[in-house]
Amino acid sequence: MDALHKILSCSFLRLVIVCAAVFALLLTEAAAQCNQSIDLKEISQKKVRKYILRKNIDKMQDFSSIHPSFRKDEKETGLKVNEKIFYLKSRLASVWNGYREANPAEAFNSRSFRLEMMIMKKSNDVYYKNAMSLPVIDTGQLYFFDIRLMKGIVNVPMAFEVINIDDTKKVLEVSYIEGNKAQGKQQVQFFDNGDGRTMVVHKSYFKSHSWLRDTFLYPYFHRRLVRDYHRTMEKLVQEKNKSLISLAD
Repeated sequence: MDALHKILSCSFLRLVIVCAAVFALLLTEAAAQCNQSIDLKEISQKKVRKYILRKNIDKMQDFSSIHPSFRKDEKETGLKVNEKIFYLKSRLASVWNGYREANPAEAFNSRSFRLEMMIMKKSNDVYYKNAMSLPVIDTGQLYFFDIRLMKGIVNVPMAFEVINIDDTKKVLEVSYIEGNKAQGKQQVQFFDNGDGRTMVVHKSYFKSHSWLRDTFLYPYFHRRLVRDYHRTMEKLVQEKNKSLISLAD
């Protein structure tokens, strides 16, 4: 009986040691994931990587410390405004759902800009452009872009946060995060044009510390970025509509 008791005691002790070692390993891996939540190797554009390093975003364990430069319902007093209107050949419901449900990696991918990384502030999850799937647009998301100016000769990093989605008024709003060269927000609102088309009104509210940038550079380049974005979205909406028609058949 004594020999059996010793054997059982040793077996139990070994089991406790193994369990403790496994638990310690899991804790170590979890801590490593928290401390390395952003993998810079997944970000292809050098200037976007430098942007993240400069703001120490790669060292953050809680992304809620990143703030938009403009809050929801904040007055646009003192900001310059640019407005562009587009007409999409689809009905309001289809267009709104298309913008709301689009894969961000496809929606934010054109000749003049490309999504590099997305962060969910609510959950601290990080996604990269090559992920199998990305969450659809939602408030509290952070988007990091490579902006390509002059046909890619000049690359500019930029980041914004989604600050408002109004399904009733059909409004999407994003704001540049604090620390960007420009402050302000982008507002996109959708209207039924009454002829089977949807009118999309894109307003840009902005300001910086440069008169030259605000008066000439921002309006000139921003018009092209906005145009490319809505052309991409119109294509995605039409492809989705064709897919739904095929499923119905």
